[in-house]
Amino acid sequence: MIRLAFVLAVLVAGACPAWAGPVTILADHLDVWNNKKQALFTGNVYLKRDDLELFCDKLRVFYTEKNGIEHAVAKGHVRIRQGDKRGHADKAELDNQRQILTLTGHAVMEQPGGRIEGETIIYHIQQRTTEVLQGKGERVKMSIDENSSRKTSGKAPSGASP
Repeated sequence: MIRLAFVLAVLVAGACPAWAGPVTILADHLDVWNNKKQALFTGNVYLKRDDLELFCDKLRVFYTEKNGIEHAVAKGHVRIRQGDKRGHADKAELDNQRQILTLTGHAVMEQPGGRIEGETIIYHIQQRTTEVLQGKGERVKMSIDENSSRKTSGKAPSGASP
């Protein structure tokens, strides 16, 4: 299989701050429809921008007239990694205009000391807020391991005596 490396530096002109730097995407195959302002990456897709990494089976990128990323949709075995945070879901969608990342379908986000699970996890990038939604008849789940967070941070929690 041929691996394609495609640097989308031109796609960031006029884009919002979350996608202000160059984006590199590797995939087994690439289709581009300039008339529709779309690109479809398939097979072992890997996206990297700064410290954010995304892995999936398919990634469809929608771009604007000025070649900024409008939004992107990742499907199939979606995994996200940024620093010590990890996530996975059936699908991920980035709305670059509104600065929202949405994970859907068995969505999980983890970091040292904690884990959240739900049908949908919505992350507001600029506000740094997270909303977790569950499907009908299900419940949202959050796990916190205080011992793990103390070990990871090296600091005692606020209000704790040494």
